[in-house]
Amino acid sequence: RNEADNWFLRELRGRYDMVLQYLARHPGCTNADIEATMVELSGPGEVRQVGGYLKVLSERYRMIERRLPIFSPARARSGRYYIRDNFLRAWLSALQRPASAVAFRPIDVLIDQADKRLADVEGYALEDLAGQLYEERSRLGIGDFALSERIRGYWDRSDVEIDLVAVNEDEQRIRFGTCKRNPDRLIGTADALKKSADRFLAVHPKFKGWTREYVAIAPDIGADARAALQERDVLPQSLVDLTAGL
Repeated sequence: RNEADNWFLRELRGRYDMVLQYLARHPGCTNADIEATMVELSGPGEVRQVGGYLKVLSERYRMIERRLPIFSPARARSGRYYIRDNFLRAWLSALQRPASAVAFRPIDVLIDQADKRLADVEGYALEDLAGQLYEERSRLGIGDFALSERIRGYWDRSDVEIDLVAVNEDEQRIRFGTCKRNPDRLIGTADALKKSADRFLAVHPKFKGWTREYVAIAPDIGADARAALQERDVLPQSLVDLTAGL
């Protein structure tokens, strides 16, 4: 704990630390979100500096990244910011505060707080892990989906949210995925995933004639949940499934 805190105090003082703390607790936030928070904390003069803070954290330290929806141009204004390293994200959002309170709070209370916050962190990390596993399986020529390009998510201003979009140009297949840390939540998101896919296809008519597939991903999926998803024409995939053969 002391080593992590000392590193931040030495290298990332003041506003940089504030930006990192905000990104850790609000993964996927926009430039406007960050600006609004800086104004609230430090006044309107800070808005002009936000771009500089983000550039330093991204280009100099490579601690954050700006992601775009799949098929978006590089200059699209729909970018979202994330901390690149899962450990750093977990430390800042879930562990730093409980660890700093060990001298004056009950340990079991702090552990419970950290566990609850880590559940949120792990949910976002699962999306990254699932995408990486899809890419690795495609690279090795195993699994049931060969990728034509890097797998990414999709979102827009009309509140469409799709965790993963995978494209197989050769076979004209497109797969839409939802990721949940809690497998019990997968069934309830199946219909929403299909509706979001419909809205995606309305904006990208190129894919309307392609084979459309749906996948629901969780660390572990029980037999009942698998059967329920398959009844809805959604492919269930656990991390055990995605790591098989690697």
